[in-house]
Amino acid sequence: MTEHPRGVARRLVAVTRGGDLDPRGQAGALDVLAGPDHRDRLAAVLRELVVATADMMVCRAEEPGADKAFMLDLRDDEGEPVQVDTLDPPVRALVRALLAQLNGTPEDTEFQLGLALRADERFDPVDVLVLALLWTVGSIEWCEQHDAPTPGWLA
Repeated sequence: MTEHPRGVARRLVAVTRGGDLDPRGQAGALDVLAGPDHRDRLAAVLRELVVATADMMVCRAEEPGADKAFMLDLRDDEGEPVQVDTLDPPVRALVRALLAQLNGTPEDTEFQLGLALRADERFDPVDVLVLALLWTVGSIEWCEQHDAPTPGWLA
């Protein structure tokens, strides 16, 4: 990847905000999912999205601080609670990567991102990327509505 992962992430966020959720489409064809090192490049982009989302989520916390622990309230489309252990393994790992980042354990973030992208023919890594993009875009939109800062590189 010649482009920095943040540049790729920024482009994918722009594509997602434009309504095109398929990063493999013409507007999103950024070689993230092609080539022999595609998992490494995808991991780098996912890392940037998770870090950005976590940074924006901290702005949403009523009282952020080093002595706080972050938890996520996961809901399905009908608003019903979802247990993290019932999620597909890549999605579960992505949720845990976000929690690790929120709670200041970057080594756990890296471990979970590795699990999220583990080669498994049952799961498409694009699904993990799209979910991370949706989280990032949702966080950007919340920040925009509440005059909260977003990471400068996303602008």
